[in-house]
Amino acid sequence: MTNLNGYTGGILGLLGSAGPVAKVVVLILLVFSIVSWTIIFLKMRQFSKTEKEGEGFIRAVKEADSFKKLISTYRESPDNAFYRLILASYKEIASRQKENPGLKPETIGVVENTLRIVVSEESEKLERRLSFLATTANTAPFIGLFGTVWGIMDSFREIGVRGTTSLAVVAPGISEALIATALGLATAIPAVLAYNYFLGRLKRINSKMDNASMYVLNILEK
Repeated sequence: MTNLNGYTGGILGLLGSAGPVAKVVVLILLVFSIVSWTIIFLKMRQFSKTEKEGEGFIRAVKEADSFKKLISTYRESPDNAFYRLILASYKEIASRQKENPGLKPETIGVVENTLRIVVSEESEKLERRLSFLATTANTAPFIGLFGTVWGIMDSFREIGVRGTTSLAVVAPGISEALIATALGLATAIPAVLAYNYFLGRLKRINSKMDNASMYVLNILEK
């Protein structure tokens, strides 16, 4: 514990004595990291909720013997992504039945197109803000590298000013440089892992939505 406290205190001490450029680099990386982790936690909750809704919808649609029964099951779930599939279908059918009573074959085709649009919109909602994780993964290492290069430049400047290459002169600048690199990697690695993880989950959710759309169409065709 003493070693850990000393190590942490040493890092904070280096950051405190760092130049303005190094501090700005650390601040930028800190902001990227905080925003990234916030997105990760929010998306984890959103994706888990949507996947759970999808599993419940598949069960309900398999048990439903009519479209009206399916609508009544989900009438009290306006915040359910899969409910919005049914709602869009219902609105499309209701608007067409006002003009031509009965479910016509061409109506099925229109409902199918409507379902595709809704699936695309829901997928876009789930994908929202994931681009920031990709941006963080791509830019954070370079921001850290900029801090590294600047720290090395400071080290050479100190060597030129003091006229010596002793460790006491070189070490502070090199330490600042290495800290910037470490922070850049620590910010980028969780972002790229989370981005790839969420893309995989997004594909699974999109697959469930496509399956749900087919189930809805099958009920309508019956």
